[in-house]
Amino acid sequence: MPRRFALALLTLLLLLLAALLVGRRLRAPEPARLRALPPPLPTAVVPPTPIPARRVAVYFESPEDGVFHGEARDLPDSSDEIALLRSVASAVLDGPRRPDLLRPFPPGWSLRGAYRLRNGLVVLDLAPAASGKEGASPARWEAGTHEEESAAQSLLISVSKNIAQANRVVLLLGGEPAETLGGHIDLGHPIVPDLKRVAEGAPLEPPATPTPVASPTRPPVPPGPSTPSASPAPAGPGNAPSPPARAPVPLPSKPMPRSDTA
Repeated sequence: MPRRFALALLTLLLLLLAALLVGRRLRAPEPARLRALPPPLPTAVVPPTPIPARRVAVYFESPEDGVFHGEARDLPDSSDEIALLRSVASAVLDGPRRPDLLRPFPPGWSLRGAYRLRNGLVVLDLAPAASGKEGASPARWEAGTHEEESAAQSLLISVSKNIAQANRVVLLLGGEPAETLGGHIDLGHPIVPDLKRVAEGAPLEPPATPTPVASPTRPPVPPGPSTPSASPAPAGPGNAPSPPARAPVPLPSKPMPRSDTA
């Protein structure tokens, strides 16, 4: 009996030792097996999906004939008509790319929002350029009547030519109704685009490289009151004009006398 118990205990110990060796062999990596593994493949770079473009025409005034010519632009295509309306209005505020067309608005003007109501009414909320001082009011736009009307018509014509059934536009300044844009046109009612001032023909292609464009010519500012300057009194019996001052005539230099020494 003790002999059988000793044999059984020895067999159990051998089995435990064999199981331990097999477990360590399974957990230990095999160098040959690791060398046989294929190298990891690089991750493929997926190019971004290009955004489809939509060809539109943005209208700017020409100084040569005074009419509005279309300039071709590629804007992001969208099924949302409001997004297209904002893109067209922002393109007008950015100005033309051709140097032979006039910029309608001064630099710094931007679009705060654009909305379309029923019956063809469009609302454009404009943000004037800042004056450069923190907390100060927007800088005043010093413009003439023709320049201000042309700026408004550039927006109206571009919107009506690209947005279906948009025939009236209301302009807001800073989110609030305004009486005028720059002191000349009335913004108290919707404005209608003047399509008679649109040039016929295909839109003009912009240059390949952007070039600086001309700015609208501003009317001459009338001079303000100035301090009267002194003017010569008219000649009269008691106030004879004084002769002009004559330049002094240089006198000839005399030779110094020589003294003879003994």
